Amino acid sequence: MTVVGSRITAVTVPYLDDGGNPRSQYIDQYAIPILEQEVLSAQSGNISSVSGASWTSAGFVQSLQSALASLGL
Repeated sequence: MTVVGSRITAVTVPYLDDGGNPRSQYIDQYAIPILEQEVLSAQSGNISSVSGASWTSAGFVQSLQSALASLGL
């Protein structure tokens, strides 16, 4: 996550561990860009999950909340 002042300017997922599961990889490739955009739009961790990607969305939000907390946001 890149933050300038209190504004979130970029969100990226540096590493994914799908355990080699092709279905999980497909879901992540679809869902993560949507989740990243949601964060940039919302400017917070209060984002909607992506339909059909419950586990990916939950893990993303958990990591996001942790990052925001460590940044004091």
